[in-house]
Amino acid sequence: MNFSGLEWSILVPALLAGLLVLASHVPLGAQVLARGIVFIDLAIAQIAGLGVIAADRLGFEPQGIGVQLSAVSAALLGALLLTYAESVGRKCKKR
Repeated sequence: MNFSGLEWSILVPALLAGLLVLASHVPLGAQVLARGIVFIDLAIAQIAGLGVIAADRLGFEPQGIGVQLSAVSAALLGALLLTYAESVGRKCKKR
């Protein structure tokens, strides 16, 4: 591996920033897991993004209404799936 082409003036601050983010997010993540907090809104946004990707793969126009409808449909289906999974999980805990 040849390190002669690396620009250290860019890499060192980026590495330090990454270490700072790591140092701050590990304790935060541990607290989130310990308290059982789930960020449903982020999950729904990612599912909507999957709908946009699917619309692109199906050939819809990038600025067309089809992409928007695909994102909304994917988000609604994802929300229904998560609601169903939560209700099944509650039923299993009661047993």
